[in-house]
Amino acid sequence: MSGSKIILFAEHLSTLGEALAQAFDSTPISTANALQLAVSQGDYSLIVVDMLGGGDVSIQRIRDVLPSPDELSVPAIILANPASMADKLAMYDMGYDDLIESDVELDEAVARCRKATFHQIAMRQLSSRLDAATATARTALVDNSDLGANVQFLLALHSCDNLDELGQQFFNSLERYGLKCSVQMRSLMGIKNMEPTGMAKDLESQLLTELKDKGRYIDFGRRTIINFDRVSMLIKNMPVDDAEKYGTIKDNTFALIQGLNARVIAIEDRYELEKEKETLRKLSSDVQNVMHVIKSSYQNVMKNIATTVEHTAEKIQYRIPALALTEEDEVFLEEVTNNSVYETNRIFNEGLKVDEYVNKLELSLGAALAAVETDATSLSSEGDSGAKVDNNLVELF
Repeated sequence: MSGSKIILFAEHLSTLGEALAQAFDSTPISTANALQLAVSQGDYSLIVVDMLGGGDVSIQRIRDVLPSPDELSVPAIILANPASMADKLAMYDMGYDDLIESDVELDEAVARCRKATFHQIAMRQLSSRLDAATATARTALVDNSDLGANVQFLLALHSCDNLDELGQQFFNSLERYGLKCSVQMRSLMGIKNMEPTGMAKDLESQLLTELKDKGRYIDFGRRTIINFDRVSMLIKNMPVDDAEKYGTIKDNTFALIQGLNARVIAIEDRYELEKEKETLRKLSSDVQNVMHVIKSSYQNVMKNIATTVEHTAEKIQYRIPALALTEEDEVFLEEVTNNSVYETNRIFNEGLKVDEYVNKLELSLGAALAAVETDATSLSSEGDSGAKVDNNLVELF
């Protein structure tokens, strides 16, 4: 049979054994050591043990002469004289797939041998498929595990409020890959170069700075630089001998870098918000101080003017009798001075509305400053969860 190699084990081939040797691509072997060597070196589908050429053979002799078929990992058929049921059970227990007795026709014997070889081929194919399925399942489990670790990293990023915490969280997530690496984060707060120790190496920092705009991936030897917007990463021990792991590391670390980059931008936005809040707080405080000074100065000016007008009117009225004026002139001067005092007080009373506006402006500035504080606190506590913060509008007038 083309493509099926068998071993014919016999001290003396029987007639049936010789016929099987003609029907198959067979290799005759007569010793147990040679049998084991042939099985280990060749691709055989079947072992045929011919016990017909040596007369009646006991089960014990078979055990003494031959290793167990289970030990050889190749199916085995034994040719023997008619045996009892106990002997057949013993042979089956030893690991033989079939017993072909001497009274079996040649065509049937060949068919049973071919059936055994087909069974062996099918088992090998099934084993190969099972190995492939196992490898696929193992890969899927590893990928799911990596995905879960990446998701946990992205969730943990929201608790990081500065670049140092962000870098340490990044290195903690990379421990599962067994990578030695350094990272550079660029933001308005400055450039942060880090290793797992928290410190940076000057040469690596220079490399990351110089190559940050030279492409997404830069490979040289066992080292790889990955660039993305505000983040660059240097991996120093890439598994160049394992293409599958190499690609997996690139895919997963790039996903981590994207999440790291997004958090750097978020921290930068918070930094800008803090600066704007501080500027607005200082501006509000300065305006409040200026308005307080203006209010005090305005009130002092009003009081001084009113006092001066009243003193002037009193002095004029005091000197009228000594001026030798006619009665008509005296009445005129008194009316003029009294009217000046009255009009001055009336105008100043209307000017009190300015004090009301100043007071309203001071209260509005205070409310605006409080709203800034409230919005900043709300953004700090709710911004990580994606909550939308409404702006509080404050009307000055």
